[in-house]
Amino acid sequence: MAVPPRILVAGAINTDLVATVARAPGAGETVTGHGFAVFGGGKSANQAVATARSSVRTVLLGAVGDDDFGRQRLADLAAAGIGLDHVLQRPATVSGVALITVQDDGENRIAYVPGPTATVTPAEAEAAFDAVRPHLLLATLELPIETLVALFARARAISVRTVLNASPDPELARQLLPTTDVLIANETEAKALMGDIEAPAGAPAATLGCEAVVLTLGKAGASVITRYGATLQPSFDVEVVDTTGAGDAFAGAFAAWMAEGAHISVALRAGVAAGALATTRPGAQPSIPTRAEIETLLQSADAPIASTLPAQ
Repeated sequence: MAVPPRILVAGAINTDLVATVARAPGAGETVTGHGFAVFGGGKSANQAVATARSSVRTVLLGAVGDDDFGRQRLADLAAAGIGLDHVLQRPATVSGVALITVQDDGENRIAYVPGPTATVTPAEAEAAFDAVRPHLLLATLELPIETLVALFARARAISVRTVLNASPDPELARQLLPTTDVLIANETEAKALMGDIEAPAGAPAATLGCEAVVLTLGKAGASVITRYGATLQPSFDVEVVDTTGAGDAFAGAFAAWMAEGAHISVALRAGVAAGALATTRPGAQPSIPTRAEIETLLQSADAPIASTLPAQ
């Protein structure tokens, strides 16, 4: 019997403090909001929720403080079915937080304080990898870069596929490209790494040395570029409420389908569906769809694919 796939997700666990406003304030300006909520967040925590809701066994590597925020996040993540044996608890530290303003049109602005996320060491990451023995490693650029370098090297040494989300600081991704199979970047992140590009034609994945570069294009959907061709997957027609966490929903669903052995264009379509569904609800983790919701949208929607990639 085949072993069910396992994903190790590495990065931040935060608490999102979200204010809803008609428009975001400018410098030195105060704007009166009309809503406030507290959600679980952190890009990698969000992505772990997304892989778990896509029905793939998920283990999270990260750190929280020994405080109320940290304890609540662990409770929420455990309830989502995520393995937490490798989430480190740092005494006398404040867990990571993100201060988010969401405009009525769904656009958001975020100020992020990493807290204990910045303390995870290479040795701790390698120990987690060796214990989990994942089929796929999914990471953001939230952990210290030296920790990520060690983690990705460990994965490459035993041919475990690696997916890197080039956020929040895309320049750091350059140090991981030699051991990255799939790079996920939005348009701003991609330009920081490759200069001006146009999707889906853009620079080939060979430019960065990856197997594939996935570009998330917001309302336009997403594209994947490999040395063999490109696929543009348009987005799905949904009513946008809040874009917070949509990119993480995309990355998690994409990685889940990849871990199961799906062709990259199929994983792309699932990711775009997940990202679209996430914009229809407020908050990051609460908005992430289940596998059933993703599959329902995929079956009911008619969003064409423009592809020059060979079939698997």
